[in-house]
Amino acid sequence: MCNTGHSLEGKTVVFTGSTFPREAAGKVEELGGKAVYLPLIETSIRQTKTPDFSAYGWLIFTSRTSAQAFCQLHAGAVPKIAAVGEKTAEVLRHNGYRVDFIPRVFSADNFVTEFPAVANGEKCLFIKGGLAKNTIASMPMPVDEWIIYDTNLLLENAQLLKEMKHQTIIFASPSAVSAYRKVGGEWEDAEVAAIGHVTEKAIKDEGGHIDFIPPNYTYLDVVNEIAKGRCTE
Repeated sequence: MCNTGHSLEGKTVVFTGSTFPREAAGKVEELGGKAVYLPLIETSIRQTKTPDFSAYGWLIFTSRTSAQAFCQLHAGAVPKIAAVGEKTAEVLRHNGYRVDFIPRVFSADNFVTEFPAVANGEKCLFIKGGLAKNTIASMPMPVDEWIIYDTNLLLENAQLLKEMKHQTIIFASPSAVSAYRKVGGEWEDAEVAAIGHVTEKAIKDEGGHIDFIPPNYTYLDVVNEIAKGRCTE
């Protein structure tokens, strides 16, 4: 029988996103593993003119980073807000904003199937990073885009990750996958976890394999999947 209290003993779990997921890293340590934070990307807020929010019925956020950047740049009344994921919504709520819509599955692909019925044709503003895909803009309603931050690849960290062996790497974005592969990172000596099917596809497109992918797209859920997988070994 697996000792769930020590199910990650001897395992190193590497988090590669732009922000340190404190709760998930704490869970790794709680389960006996070693949590390493080695970001493969960093974000920088663009100095751009703030749009006229009164021209829109909805603001759309698909990541915590876009929500955090928005909260740093803006204060005041806004239209209704749609957010992909509880963590994104949590950032907005913490800064005093009401979140009016969250899709059942935390992905942009699911968002675009659920949201049009709620939006009722109102004009939307998608607040995004410079590398975000155009999935949101494909919806059957007017959607403007405001690029609020840029993503940079941290290739020195990617090189350090490449030199590590026998670890579990959590990728949460295609950009992190790109950084890893740009320095010649290989898949053979690592377990690979993906958050989100877009990231999963990026890994597979680069010849990688997926050992863990949670049904809910959060760091804590993927840590639980890793722990569960260890219990079934």
